[in-house]
Amino acid sequence: MFSWPLGSVFFALLVLGSSIASAASGRWYDQTTGQVTEQALGLYAAVVLAERHAIDADDLKLRLQQAQTVDAVDRAHDDVLDELISRFSLGQLPTSIDPLWHYPERELDLNLLRERVLQAPSLLSALEALLPTHSDYLKLLELYEQQPLASQEPEKLEFTALFRPGVVHTDIKLVRERLDWLGYAARDAVSDLAPRLYDEALAEQVRLFQSDHGLETDAIIGPDSLSWLNYSASDRQKLLAVVLERWRWLPRDLGEEYLLVSIPGFEVRYFTKGGLAERHSSISGRPSRPTRSFMANLEHFVVNPTWTVPRRILMRDIVPKISADFSYLENQNMQAQRLIDGHWVDVANTSIDWESLSWDDQDLRLVQAPGQKNALGQIKFHMPNSHAIYLHDTPSKELFSEASRAYSSGCIRVEGVADLARTLMHESAGQLDALLTQDETKWLRLPKAIPVYLFYNRAWVDSDGRLQLRDDVYKADRQLIASIESKLKNTQLVQR
Repeated sequence: MFSWPLGSVFFALLVLGSSIASAASGRWYDQTTGQVTEQALGLYAAVVLAERHAIDADDLKLRLQQAQTVDAVDRAHDDVLDELISRFSLGQLPTSIDPLWHYPERELDLNLLRERVLQAPSLLSALEALLPTHSDYLKLLELYEQQPLASQEPEKLEFTALFRPGVVHTDIKLVRERLDWLGYAARDAVSDLAPRLYDEALAEQVRLFQSDHGLETDAIIGPDSLSWLNYSASDRQKLLAVVLERWRWLPRDLGEEYLLVSIPGFEVRYFTKGGLAERHSSISGRPSRPTRSFMANLEHFVVNPTWTVPRRILMRDIVPKISADFSYLENQNMQAQRLIDGHWVDVANTSIDWESLSWDDQDLRLVQAPGQKNALGQIKFHMPNSHAIYLHDTPSKELFSEASRAYSSGCIRVEGVADLARTLMHESAGQLDALLTQDETKWLRLPKAIPVYLFYNRAWVDSDGRLQLRDDVYKADRQLIASIESKLKNTQLVQR
């Protein structure tokens, strides 16, 4: 993206002559002095602000620069204002570009917002107020502007061997250069005197690098670590730009109390009016059964829940296991039920021809009883939604020790789910504790509904101020990045 000094666009447009200023609308030019108005200066500053927020503005600059008549110049300013309102409020790309994004489309009353912006004491401040103000967005924006420079980028690494601490190899020098460029302290006395030695001090920096990128912190430089080490300055900027864009897709007011679920970050965070209060590791849907991005209201906890097996899981996962071992159902405390006269009735598992079961057989279902083997664990966060996706406990707690945790069939499994539930119950936490000592299935209403936002964000700033980047586990950002690049390319072609 090219840039310009604040306000210079207006003066470039004055090649049309001073008569334009006197004939044009008084909104952008002072008809008496023929000078640019404060609103026009605010508009130009907002164009620069857009680029600071990773919003493409090349086409807006081009629209201003290519205006050739008095009416066109005035209309160009009006059009740029409307575009900035839209891009700041809703984002620069349509949410439909991501098939996993299922938030309702936010409506924009452009006429009302335009009037408010134009009547505000500062047009720039009024436009800036349309952007997200969440602390996550602002911290990420700050680091977006501090990313390593492409002009200083060292050569990429091409080795194929696994490097462990203690190894001596000529490529270790290149590893140090790459880490140092990324802001990790990889240069020290050892790097000067023994540049080929993979010593423990370097291993500590590698572990930190791995932690910041969601990798196993084993200090072994293998394919995954190598891939992130070779992630270019351009790639990092594109990743951050996409996450900032997704933030602009979200509602501006998330509420005084809410849960924010990072799908590729494998984390559930609880926010209150005072900010971040708790964070819990989580497990998301595997790539073949991805977790959607959507919002729902958490209304009840189900303690000792039963699990009605979703049709897809029944046909794809359970039936093959039954065919391989008919005792599977008994071992898993699963019971077949038939829909008879409008009611679900238990039937003998042996009465079902499981191998011939059809997807169309909608009057049969499988229910797992509460207990240690129940797929939902001891607590389910019930939040009505059309995707049948919930937050819940899990009996497979060993999976939380994995670095990358895309294992579920779409629901979000939460580590320490009982602790989080107690927090959300506030003064009524004792009711939950009483139910947890029982074996029966019980529903418990929360003191108030809490919004839950499931969000595909691959980058954030942690509590220590460190930038965290994660893999595109669903390849969901590819199309967004391609669309931004295509938009830039088309603008550049027009410029030529």
